[in-house]
Amino acid sequence: MVLDQDVEALTTGHAKQRALLVLDIAAGHLAGGRVEAAFALASSALDTGLQYRSGRIVERARAVRRSLTTSSPPKVVRDFDERLHGVYL
Repeated sequence: MVLDQDVEALTTGHAKQRALLVLDIAAGHLAGGRVEAAFALASSALDTGLQYRSGRIVERARAVRRSLTTSSPPKVVRDFDERLHGVYL
């Protein structure tokens, strides 16, 4: 996928920018109905946000999560929720 190649093109020195881009890609996956892929990417980006204590990344991750409205989210989403719960930067 072209977007995945774009993410790989960013060097490790740009970890926070890459995490924000990954969250944008996750939002695109979510809009396309690919929930598992979306939250796998969002989880990876959240790892970076927590590592760097970046409120901007965590808030963007929360925005991705809020964009999914379902009464019974799949396990990948519940796991993501559990990780987000209690994150305060």
